[in-house]
Amino acid sequence: MAKIRTVYLDLEDDCIDYAIEALFEKLVGNTVLSSFYDDDREQLEIQYLEKN
Repeated sequence: MAKIRTVYLDLEDDCIDYAIEALFEKLVGNTVLSSFYDDDREQLEIQYLEKN
């Protein structure tokens, strides 16, 4: 059974390149359900459907 997962990407992070690469590795083969950018926190939230 697939599970809905949420990941957060902090865009103030010094290691942003590595964080983006790790995020894309998680998303490959999964379906992105939604994404939201919070200007105040400079944070990206992504919900995706994780396959087993």
